[in-house]
Amino acid sequence: MDICGLLETKLNSSKVSLLHKFRLKNWKFLSNAAAAINARIVVFWNPSSVKVDLLEFSAQGIHVLIYSLIHQFSFHATFVYDLHTIVARRTLWEDLRQWCPNAPWLIMGDFNSILSQWNKHNGAVVSTYETTDFRICCSDLGLAELNYTGCHFTWSNGSVWSKIDRVLANSSWSLAHSQVHVHFGNPVAFSDHSPAIIRLEPRHTKSKRCFQFFNMWAHHDSFLALVADKWNCYPHGSPIFILCKKLKHMKGHLKELNKLHFSHISDRHY
Repeated sequence: MDICGLLETKLNSSKVSLLHKFRLKNWKFLSNAAAAINARIVVFWNPSSVKVDLLEFSAQGIHVLIYSLIHQFSFHATFVYDLHTIVARRTLWEDLRQWCPNAPWLIMGDFNSILSQWNKHNGAVVSTYETTDFRICCSDLGLAELNYTGCHFTWSNGSVWSKIDRVLANSSWSLAHSQVHVHFGNPVAFSDHSPAIIRLEPRHTKSKRCFQFFNMWAHHDSFLALVADKWNCYPHGSPIFILCKKLKHMKGHLKELNKLHFSHISDRHY
């Protein structure tokens, strides 16, 4: 894990510095303490693998540019911890509209807001008034929730369960040179929220080429002897499994035949 976002820390600047000194002294950090009474959001990162530039921050969000030194790609990211009232959250929706980049962008954190009744179990019925601001913001910015595994409801007080923690991406994310996997784990002892683990991996643009059989191989003097010799392997399993294993076994030997006697013609481009 090269970047760690902590929300609702309730730590002042000096305590954040102590946390950094004694727990993550080799990492760098930033917080939004200057915009709030305490550091409501703290972001730590490993400078040996990630470069993080602070772009903007507010009492409800930190907006950064992240550059992976290992995979050589960059993207914008916003860590969010919304306030607890509908009116107070409107400041964040406007901040997001101002911060919106024309580049791949992830927005993650505790939104303290849901998008539909399906995001809540028990408690009062969800009203349109509760969801409208969040929905309009997502529509305006082209934000969509990324696929995830693990817990659907990410917060509970023991009687009500809600999905208020999310990882969103803008439409440019599909063009990014990375693919992402999100997992919401079970809440731990010191939090009533599910931790979100986000893994980014380089997007593989080249797919493995399919094996091609060239008819000219069958005319080579050693072809029939090669097939007769190498076909006689005896894997165990169903008939279709045995056939697939034999074909796979033959493939490597035919590639070698191609390389030695036909100048590796399958690698030529016309």
